[in-house]
Amino acid sequence: MRERRLALSLNQETVAHLAGLNVSNYARIDRGHGNPTFHTLIRLATVLGMEPSELLIGFTTAHLPPTRDSYTALDFRREQEAHAVQRR
Repeated sequence: MRERRLALSLNQETVAHLAGLNVSNYARIDRGHGNPTFHTLIRLATVLGMEPSELLIGFTTAHLPPTRDSYTALDFRREQEAHAVQRR
């Protein structure tokens, strides 16, 4: 995202304004320290003339902030099935 912003000769303040974001919030995203919502990514991609998917290339769950647990949908289903067996 930063590379695209610089290629367009835009500063952080301009991109933030065009995307309807607070400058300090955008600056954190631009530096790779922010955690933007999906909607914010779409707004930023539009402002920068990019496809939103281009902003996600190479990202994995390892790039996400830590969570309290790593409960998956499969874990949830197994737990539901175990409870169903216990109720019988």
